[in-house]
Amino acid sequence: MFQDRISPTGVGSMSDPVAEKVLATLASVKRLPVENIKLDTNLQEMGIDSLDVFSLLFELENAFKISIPDDEVRSIKTVNDIVNGIKKLLAAAPPDASVGSPSSAD
Repeated sequence: MFQDRISPTGVGSMSDPVAEKVLATLASVKRLPVENIKLDTNLQEMGIDSLDVFSLLFELENAFKISIPDDEVRSIKTVNDIVNGIKKLLAAAPPDASVGSPSSAD
């Protein structure tokens, strides 16, 4: 299809920090090379079980400073579903809650 426009991480040539962070987090949780994970990768085919889902959600919630509702989790089938869901949650977040900003609380 458009394989020549997709980087090894499955993210298009334009930088997508959300997708990159999701891929890196997923690679860390599953102990896989990030190059092996594409946006259209099916989570079930990757061997993601319920324990992996909880670990992944915990890591993603911390990385993006968001809360992922349980009802959203049920509809996740692919890596891209995660990316799109996080983007939707980030868009709904207050403007001062920027992604990856350090906490000013000491």
